Parts: sequence; structure tokens; C-alpha cells
Amino acid sequence: MSALDYVTGPALAQGHDVALYAPVMFRREAQRRGVEFHRAGTDWTCDFAVQQAASEIWKESGNAPFNRYIFGRLWPDQAGAKAQDLITEWTRERPDLVIAECSDLGAHLAAKVLHLPVFAADNGLGPVLVDLWDTDIAPALTSLHKQHGQDTPVLPAMLTPAPAQWFYETPPPSVRAVRRTVAEFRIVLPEWLDRSPSTRPLVYVSLGTLTTAMSGLRTVVGSVYREVMAALSAIGCEAIVSAGELAKDLRSADRRIRVVEHVPQPALLRRADLFVTHGGRASLLDAVQGATPVR
Repeated sequence: MSALDYVTGPALAQGHDVALYAPVMFRREAQRRGVEFHRAGTDWTCDFAVQQAASEIWKESGNAPFNRYIFGRLWPDQAGAKAQDLITEWTRERPDLVIAECSDLGAHLAAKVLHLPVFAADNGLGPVLVDLWDTDIAPALTSLHKQHGQDTPVLPAMLTPAPAQWFYETPPPSVRAVRRTVAEFRIVLPEWLDRSPSTRPLVYVSLGTLTTAMSGLRTVVGSVYREVMAALSAIGCEAIVSAGELAKDLRSADRRIRVVEHVPQPALLRRADLFVTHGGRASLLDAVQGATPVR
């Protein structure tokens, strides 16, 4: 949901009715933002077999084959179910505008079938989708589009929450940069941190949410976290390590290093002196907005 804050937040602030159509796993995050929720699609990304297969490809072959498998096979395979749910829902209650994640291939198709105006919201995967569209994604979607009487799949015009040149080597003509905003609760420090000032520098560590959510990658990512924590123990700093589901398996004997599942990252980066990150796009944009040095 945080990847869509830059479109849902301003829409709500301007008085529009905003509804999220997504798998049930997103219900709580929609409610936290005051967004109406409707169930559509399935929580297939939580399937252990899916995670395990994707993890093995990443470990054995690296990012490029992993991306081709995820975006050229898995997501197109799931687009039909999501599209059918949305066609049913949007036929009953027709939206004026659809803004779908750039990777939500089912929503793109449903909007096309119903002749609804649609933008793709870049959630960090825009450059990957653009690179793979002609070779992997569009061919995988062609049969599904034909079943619904549609022509060759085309990626909708894209909104991106940063200058397009930051992330696109050659920005597509349809990419439009808009101002990035984050949900209000993500810019408020938790009380335990707000009340614990220190004269030592504060280092914040996070290696992203995707890898820690995929069971097959947790051993690899956990070892990286432990190496970083060992290095931080050797210097005179305070540290907060945000490790998602891995947090319960990471223990620090150093009281200066605190391991947590999650923190409001934009708020913490406004206070941190250094951000140790995997370099994900949302993390880098949070660092830019917080004026926080990155390693």
C-alpha cells in the first residue's frame, strides 16, 4: 500500500472517493489510510510453493531470470482471475478513473475491457516491466487479452513519484512524474524512539520487505543482516535494524543495536545519521526526502 500513497493520499485530500480492489491481505493497510476496501484477486504471492520456486531461481541464477519468471510467467498467469473479479465489480459500480499498480496486469485488462481511463502507478517495478514488456510480458498476456476481445497488450501511461530520469535509462514517452507523498502515520516516530535521545550517531538498517517475506531467501538475507550488525557493534553508534519476519530470528547482544519487525521508515530517516539499505527504490526515495546519507 505504501507504494500507492503518492496517488491515494492526494486523491483523498482533494475530496475524491477512493477504493482499493485487492487481495484480502491488503484490507488492514487500506483501512489505516481511510481507503474503502473491496476484495479482488487472490493472495497467491503468499503461497509457499510459489515463494520457494522464485527463491530458488534467484539464488541459482540471479535477478534477470528471477524477473523473467515473476513478471513474464507468474503474474500474467494470475492476471485472468484478478481481471474477472474487477470486470464483475466495475460493471456494477463503475469508477471514473482507475489507477493501478504498474504490475497489476489484471486491472489494466479490466479497465481496457470496460473502456475506463487508466494510469499505471509505478511502484518501483516500472523499469523492470518496461524492459521485459515486449519480450516476456506482452507475449504471455496475448492469449488472455484475446479471450476478452482485446488487441495486443499495451502498458498504460505511467505515473512515477520521482523524476523519470532517476530510474529510467530512456524514459518512455508516456511516463509522467508527480510529487511523492507518504501516509501521515508513516512520518510519526514511535514513542519508544522519540523518547530515547542519544549523543551517538544513529544508523538505520533495512534490506527491504520482499526478500524477508520469501521463505527461501531468509537464510541468505539473515546472514547479511548478521554481518551488518557485527560491523555496527564495532563502532560507536546506536542502530535500529528493521528486519520484517526475520526479526524474531536475529538477536543482538549489544544493547545499542535494536532489532524490530517494522518502523515508520520515512519518519526514522529524518532522524537517522546513516541508512544501510539494499538500494530499493522506495528506500532511496525515503532517504532523499529525509536527506539521509546512504550506504
